[in-house]
Amino acid sequence: MLPHLSVIRALRRRQGSDTLRDMVTGSPTGSRAHSPIAARPGEVLDQVDRQLVAALQVAPRASWQQISTAMGVSESTVSRRAKRLFASGSVRVTAMPDPLRCGLGFPVLMQVSCAVGAADSVARALALRPDVRFVALLSGNFDLVLETVVPSRSHLSDVLLNDVDHIPGIVRTTTEAVIRNFKTSYDWGRSLLGDGVERLEQARPAISAVDGTHPVDADDMQLISLLGHDGRLSAAELAKHSDLSESSIRRRIEALTTGAAVHFATFIDPVLMGFEAPVFIWLDVDLGHLEEVALALSSRVEVRYLSATAGYSDLIAEVILPDLHQLYGFLTQVIGPLPGVRRSEVGLELSTVKRGYLT
Repeated sequence: MLPHLSVIRALRRRQGSDTLRDMVTGSPTGSRAHSPIAARPGEVLDQVDRQLVAALQVAPRASWQQISTAMGVSESTVSRRAKRLFASGSVRVTAMPDPLRCGLGFPVLMQVSCAVGAADSVARALALRPDVRFVALLSGNFDLVLETVVPSRSHLSDVLLNDVDHIPGIVRTTTEAVIRNFKTSYDWGRSLLGDGVERLEQARPAISAVDGTHPVDADDMQLISLLGHDGRLSAAELAKHSDLSESSIRRRIEALTTGAAVHFATFIDPVLMGFEAPVFIWLDVDLGHLEEVALALSSRVEVRYLSATAGYSDLIAEVILPDLHQLYGFLTQVIGPLPGVRRSEVGLELSTVKRGYLT
């Protein structure tokens, strides 16, 4: 599947490399592997598998030895179970480029209302777009929420006026540009690991990012493409598919990760981990309290994503919770006491169709 031509042209003008096409599609061959974003009904992992996935969420590129030490089980058990989970498609480790720091564009969130019975087909049509990296079906005021990364305002205009509104079944859309991202994390299951979290924290790269872009060249993009297909590829394995030496690859990956240009993520349907209530929450907040509210929410482990936006709401959050009872507690005990919150709106995630460019 080829990306939207305007995206390819914009990226090629910037880098002049076909590896950019691969980075957008998420596979060095242009093929798309299935992502671990939709569990089968009633499917839940056992305790050891859940702890293993939690360890991979905390440190996606940690060695099996490091993970086995954190879990307190044998290295052979960790390796065997991880290979089974990867082979089943239930779990996927991937590299996520930061669009702003890599100079690839800026993220825009969109809420979509659909005609009765059309939500699923609309979601799958949107998921086919290479500039869309996240799509989920919701309950509540909207049927869908999606995130797209656009290289320019003119591209966003083209998306809104000429593309999205022409998809059959869409009744209404609202759009909000992300003006500041406070949190994007993938370790919401870390509590399942217990005391082993502290041991694995040492395996995570230290982030020393500053505001602004991180220079990336065609070789960086090739590595991002390969790691997007498999985020646990070693330097030796990456060297087989590039013209770079292992030492150069290690330096580049370290620079990309410490500069926050690339984040490694472990994807899994929260239901498999025993988290039955992933939700989106939109908040209207007095601007004088916006920073305070955002920082308070971003400190919560269950908050996976939090951004300030210009458009439909002031803040939008994705929160991963075990059940609806915990949602009640989060709304009343966490959000309720926060100063300046004027309105909250909740949408329960019914199904994730695309995440991290993976369908």
